Amino acid sequence: MGSYLSSDKQEATPESSAKNPKPKKRKLNECRGDESELSDSISIVHNYSASCATSNQLRASTISNKRIKPELITPCRKKMKSTSNYIYKTLFVNGENSDIKVRALNKEWSLHKLYLCQSPYFDSMFKGCKWKESNQTVIEIAIPDQNITVNSLQIALGSFYREEIEIMPIEAINVLACASLFSLDGLITQCEAVMLENVSSHTVLDYYDAANLYGVVKVSQRCLKWLCQNLMVNDELRLGSLSLSLFEKVLGMDQLMIIQVETDLYSLCKKWLYFNLVEEWEESAGAKLDSKSWQKIANEFFKNLLCDKQKCLLDYDEYKKYSGVFGMIRLQHIMSDLPSLRLLYSDRIIPGEWIEPLYAKNWLNLLFVDQDRLSNEFEIEPDQFESQALRFGRVLSDEQPATWRWVGFNYGVDLLVTHAARTLTLKRNTINMHSPYKGLLSNKTLLRIYYAIKLVELDPNGNELWSKKTDIQCLDLNRSEEKYVISVDCKVKYPILLNLLVSVHPFSHSYFQTSGANTSLLEQV
Repeated sequence: MGSYLSSDKQEATPESSAKNPKPKKRKLNECRGDESELSDSISIVHNYSASCATSNQLRASTISNKRIKPELITPCRKKMKSTSNYIYKTLFVNGENSDIKVRALNKEWSLHKLYLCQSPYFDSMFKGCKWKESNQTVIEIAIPDQNITVNSLQIALGSFYREEIEIMPIEAINVLACASLFSLDGLITQCEAVMLENVSSHTVLDYYDAANLYGVVKVSQRCLKWLCQNLMVNDELRLGSLSLSLFEKVLGMDQLMIIQVETDLYSLCKKWLYFNLVEEWEESAGAKLDSKSWQKIANEFFKNLLCDKQKCLLDYDEYKKYSGVFGMIRLQHIMSDLPSLRLLYSDRIIPGEWIEPLYAKNWLNLLFVDQDRLSNEFEIEPDQFESQALRFGRVLSDEQPATWRWVGFNYGVDLLVTHAARTLTLKRNTINMHSPYKGLLSNKTLLRIYYAIKLVELDPNGNELWSKKTDIQCLDLNRSEEKYVISVDCKVKYPILLNLLVSVHPFSHSYFQTSGANTSLLEQV
């Protein structure tokens, strides 16, 4: 330690070392009498500390000069898993020093009260005088929940003895059931995380039911969102397995992604109803059919289902429970296309009393768009827009430029959507020769259009990777005018889902809302 020696002292030689033999070892109390020597020792220690500080400063300066990456000098915390593994294997697996035995589902575990008391379930059992098991050494646990299995009990009870556990997605529901029984909040959180990461066409229905049963709200919400985004695009989803209440709930959600037009949603509802009415039908066989073959089978079934040609399916009491499902369809938009309207009548599922009042409302909307002087200035209520606007959708498969329109007469407004260079535009087409509705297009100089658009990128399992949504926008378009509406981020990979809501008229015409029998029909629609 030459750093604390004075500069005028000579370096020790062999001769000087011989003349000055090594000092004898002293006991600690012998230093007390020699105050001068003790003072010298203290000064030496102080000098050494100062030199160390200087050395550290130099080292820090050297590191700074070399510009070492920050992560190289950031402390890394690592868990010592040996202790946890030892506790798990020795106490749980081998059951050493066990003071309590737990029996369930014809299996016995040798456990420890100290560890089990981490659960409020066991803590109240051992410490509460009302429990007969508080003084027993063997506890028999009744398992009324069919979701609880021996393996899930093994995982749940083992979680008392270790910090990390592994849960396979296929057994997440079983472990969640155990965790809920024993009130293990930490394990419930881990099951929740596993389920959120593994929602797919194979798990979504089971996860949704389990989430509602055990009160895992985030999983329930994720499953509903998944169904809204995948209901019309995922061929692997077991459509016939959706319960009546769940299917009706999904159809009524604002997040529902419509692909193509409202008629396609009606066809999906008809397909779901077919699976519910035809018990011997195998849904897996239906998955192998193309859309035209399937439509032919379903159309023939519903056309010949009822003997009474004057009645519709929902007129019968035994089928009225399905009214809520078909009540979610916006029939007024199906009626704007003649082939779709023919399909409604030929299927004879929806009663005529549902359809006929809509003719009056559609005619009123057409007159408003074409003749009313306020049609360029009207405003719209957001709630009404979400629940009644025209719904269109499409899958954008790649970045290639494309222009398309959706079928149906939209009150004389022919909207063209163009996708090019990751940008979407809306154009009001007024050139008759390029429109399937020649002579029916509105020639008004300016038309007001309200729209909202949403884009979604899904991973292979159907979970959302990216989404972009506009608020309700007001667009004033002149004849043949085109305007930008939304763009796709550069990081997004195709295919992506496009959902568009549009309205060219208000949903209630206040000047017709007067009392009297003649206007009651308009008020209903």
